[in-house]
Amino acid sequence: MSDSQQFCTFYLDGHFFGVEVVKVQEVIRYQEMTRVPLAHGTIRGLINLRGQIVTAIDLRRRLDLPGLPTGSCR
Repeated sequence: MSDSQQFCTFYLDGHFFGVEVVKVQEVIRYQEMTRVPLAHGTIRGLINLRGQIVTAIDLRRRLDLPGLPTGSCR
C-alpha cells in the first residue's frame, strides 16, 4: 500500500492551496450567479449546475482575503 496522496491545487491571491483529489467532486468554469438577498457575506450566489441549484461560496471572503478589484468579472 502506498502512502502517497494526490491533490487538486490552485492559487488564490498569491496563496497556494491543495484539496485531496478524493474530496473534489468536480471543477467547473466560472458562471454568472443569482444573488441571494440577506445571505451571509461568504455566500456569493446560486448557480444552476445541470438542473441542480448549488450554493457558491466566495473563498476570498471566507478566508478574509481582500476582494477583487472593481471591474473584475469574478
